[in-house]
Parts: sequence; C-alpha cells; structure tokens
Amino acid sequence: MLSHRFRFQCTALFITVMSAHAARSSAAQQSGSSAGAVLSYPATVVVSSRVLNTVRPEIFGDNIEWANNGMGIWMPETGSTDDKIVQEIKAAGVTHLRYPGGTLSDFFDWKGAIGATRTPQPNPFDKGKTQEPAFGPSEFSSLCRKLNIAGMITLNAGTGTPESAAEWVVWCRKQGMKVNDFEYGNEIYMVDPNKEDVPTLPISKSPKQYADNFLRLRELVDRSAPGTKLGAVGLLDTGAFHLCHDPNWLKTVLTRIGNKADFIAIHNGYATAMRTSGFGSGAVRISDDEFAETLLGASIYVKDNLLATEALIRQCVGDGSKKLSLHITEHGPLVWGFDPAHAQEDSLWNRSLAGALYQACLFNVVLRDPLVTSANHLPLCQDYYGALVGIHVAGSNRQSWRTWRNVVFYVFQEYSKLAGRQVLATQVSCPVYSPGMAGIVPAQVGVPSLDAAAFRSPDGNKMSLFLINRDVKRDAVAQIQVPRMHAVSVTNLSADSYLAVNSPENPNLVRPVLQPTKALVPGSAIRVPRHSLTVVEFRAK
Repeated sequence: MLSHRFRFQCTALFITVMSAHAARSSAAQQSGSSAGAVLSYPATVVVSSRVLNTVRPEIFGDNIEWANNGMGIWMPETGSTDDKIVQEIKAAGVTHLRYPGGTLSDFFDWKGAIGATRTPQPNPFDKGKTQEPAFGPSEFSSLCRKLNIAGMITLNAGTGTPESAAEWVVWCRKQGMKVNDFEYGNEIYMVDPNKEDVPTLPISKSPKQYADNFLRLRELVDRSAPGTKLGAVGLLDTGAFHLCHDPNWLKTVLTRIGNKADFIAIHNGYATAMRTSGFGSGAVRISDDEFAETLLGASIYVKDNLLATEALIRQCVGDGSKKLSLHITEHGPLVWGFDPAHAQEDSLWNRSLAGALYQACLFNVVLRDPLVTSANHLPLCQDYYGALVGIHVAGSNRQSWRTWRNVVFYVFQEYSKLAGRQVLATQVSCPVYSPGMAGIVPAQVGVPSLDAAAFRSPDGNKMSLFLINRDVKRDAVAQIQVPRMHAVSVTNLSADSYLAVNSPENPNLVRPVLQPTKALVPGSAIRVPRHSLTVVEFRAK
C-alpha cells in the first residue's frame, strides 16, 4: 500500500517548492460567486461513434487484506463471512479481489496461514507485531466463491522466495481456486534499504535482484503451473517527487525480464497523497478550493503517466511489448493527515465528494486506455481511507458495528455497470483552469472544467454519458450532441460542499438523485451542478 511506505519516506525527503501556486486561468479567476448567486459556464459535449475501447469487467476489482480478519469481513467465531458486508460488496459491483494486501503481501508466509495450526504473521502497519492469520488463503477462496468472483494474489517478493511463491501458485490450482493472475511483490521499488518498514524483517531489493527473482519464479511457474498469468511490479516517477528508491527501477526490470511478464502492475492512480504543496519545513498549506481543483484535475497527471509508462515499455521490450498490459492494482483518493494540527480534517478528503469525483475522472481515463486490462480500487472496507464500505468497529460485539456506503461506493457502482460497453470518443468545449501542485501531483495547465465520457451498449441501443464538473463554484450548462439518440434520465451525485462525507451518523448525506424529466426537453441543455457527477442515459430513437 503506497500510503504506508510513503509515510516512512516523507521524513527523509526534502522538496524545494519552486511554484507552490500556479497561475489560475482567467476562467478560474472569475469562478467566485456573490452571496446567493449560482454562477455557471457554457459547455458543449459532442459524442461520436468512434470506439476507443471496450470496458473490461476486470477494471472493477478491489483490495482485501489478511489482517484484522479480512478487514472485518471474516468471523472466526463462526468460520463464515459477515453476509451484510458481502451483500454490499456485491451491490458495488466488485468483480475480483486482490489478496493478501499491499504492503502486507511482502511479509506474508502463505504456508503459515493455512490449516488448523497457523503461524502468527507480521503486520508492518504495527511495526512488525504479529497477528493470528484467521483470514488465510482458504478463507479468501471461500469469500470469492460466495461472491462468485475471481481472486488476484500478490506473491511475497520481500521476505519470501521465488520457490515459496511458486508453491502458492500450484496450491491455488490444486484447490480449484479461480485466480485471474498473480503479481510478484507489491511496492518493492519504494523500499529504501536504509529505511526498512520493519528493520528486523528487511524486504528491500535492487531492481536487478528483483528481476532475477522474477525470472526464477517465471521458470518455476511455467514448469509446475503452465498458463499462469504472472506480472512484475514497477513505477515510472513523473510526479512532483520520486517514490522509487532507484530512479531507473522500471527501466532496469523491463530490460532484464523482457517479455517474460504478462503484465506490469503499477500504482500511479493515487492522488494526491498530501494535503499540502511540499511537506516538512517546505510545506505550503493551500486553500481548500485550490486543493480541490488539484485533486479533481489529478486524473490528467495519471493519464500522462500511463502514456509515459507505455512508451518506456515499448522502448525496453520492443516487439515483446505487444503482449504486455498494465494492471493498476491500487488506486483511489489518498490524502495522508501528516499535519498534526489538521490531521483529522485532512483525512476526511479520502471519503469526501471531492475524492469520489477524482475516482470518477480516473475511471474516465482508465476506461479509454486499451492497455490497462485490470484495476483494483483500495480499500474495500474500513473507516479511514476512501473505502467503498465504511465500517466503524465499536467493541467486540459485532451487533454494535456500524456500516455505511461512502460516496465513492456510488461512483464505483455506476461505472461497474458499464462492463462490456463500448467507450466512445467525446469532444468537450469548455473553460479550462491551471491547478497548482499538491502532494505528488505536479502543477498542470489547461485542465478542462468539464470531463465527459460516453459508453454505448454493443447493440447500439443504449448509451450512458458521464459528466464530471470539476469547477468548485460554477455549474456547467452543457449542450449535448448525440447522433440518433435521445435522453431518458438524468442522475446527479452532488452536495452543497465538495467536502461532504457519508458517516455512521449521516450515511445517506450524498447519494445519487434522479432528476425531474423536465431536464430532458429535446434541444435543452443539461445543467451539471458544481463539483458533481451527472449521468445521462440515452436510448436510440
């Protein structure tokens, strides 16, 4: 998990903030509204019939950890799952689950987590303190069967060996467990050998060591479990500061393993990691509006990173790159509460409407890219990050636990319905703005205030148009041009504040609302509220 390792690295990094506040465009400068007035800007969205991609169901995966009884889903006392939470996972549209965790994976001994007698596993989030692995590989397999979905497994490339990793692959096959693919390691490229997460359990690897171990694992797996999809991990640093301990990590690994991997697993979809521009003595705390603008525009940074990563793969692997795809195995809104004076309020951005809208913009980017064949949101359920399902644990009595749907749940749910749809090219004419740097996201120029993506059914009779208004103060008044189709419904996901969150006390504060049909008068414009997601459904005439 990027956030955990990132927290350890931040104390050692020093950043000179050269331009903490980029100049805003004239459109953004004029976005303020007088008391009681709601300003707006005009926009035009033209949907063409050109198909860019087909929405893969594998894009709608999530992450589950072995620790804390599978994030609270597993009930050891009964040897079963909490079916209330299981139903929420189904309702969200999750298509596969990554296990046994992010950072946790590179410390996990799978053999010690099966059978009647189990070995306590180290938890790097708790300084390596051990915990009984009640939610082991067998229990994970049971959950996947109950959900009728596949698993994805992250093999231990830290404290483990290629031999042990290959044995887990074989075990899964003998168990008849449906696993889409296996990735070797989590974020090994981020581990500074001088600053281990758990010093007594070092996991750091040089890119050469990692590549050689991957090639050994590939050899073992091809021999004992042929046909297994196996991926290597890496990251191309294009953000405001570097995350890889070796700046040439991905290039070295790609050059060494060639086309031996089936995919490259990356974690480039987090934003923004920090609430400030810079950190430590160089931190500049920007305003809420400025931060929201950067967060909502961060998907452009992800798009650029994807293009740069794909170009590097072609450069290093040559013709063999044609078989390589990208898996974004962790992504989502991520803001760490580094500043003790503001930690609680900053962490709420993870569950806010703004965070959910970033997720929607990210889906629009990912679904257009045919080289991204799988993705996993993070986390699935908890009460801190932007989890799909919030869980508030109050004591050991499960009856007193409270669960709710975070705002991002509804974004995930709406997009997961699109599996099998064709992604159509869209052209948007609207004002742009230029948000400054925040966290890992660099300053950007010319971010469209309105983001749009269209998804058509294979028979051509239905189409869904997703409109995200990034403007924090103005509504968009959008003229929509869709050949041979007419609108039949409009649904808004919005709130008075982009900081609005669902909570145990108010679980339904932000949820999709179907608008009156008067908004569908032929030829009329669709009003997209400020900082909101609007979904317009169309049918063939």
